[in-house]
Amino acid sequence: PNGNNQECVFVEEYLENNYTALVSAKYKGWYLGFNRKGRPKKGSKTTQTQQEVHFMKRHPKGKVDPLEEFRFTTVTKRTRRARRLKPNPKTN
Repeated sequence: PNGNNQECVFVEEYLENNYTALVSAKYKGWYLGFNRKGRPKKGSKTTQTQQEVHFMKRHPKGKVDPLEEFRFTTVTKRTRRARRLKPNPKTN
């Protein structure tokens, strides 16, 4: 429980899909993962391709990593069809 046990050590692994996975240092091929309810999954039942083991790093509010600046663009949800605007009678 003090964290000095080799079973408590994980190695960070960067995946092709820009996610991060944590691999057990003692048991190769065992990943840290959680199910939908937030309960931990058994390491022997996890693989690198499962969504339960994919994590994204987040920085604390107000702190940004100077090496990795992200630029976000706004995306609007498209409607099913374009609607015509009704003419405004007050503008005539």
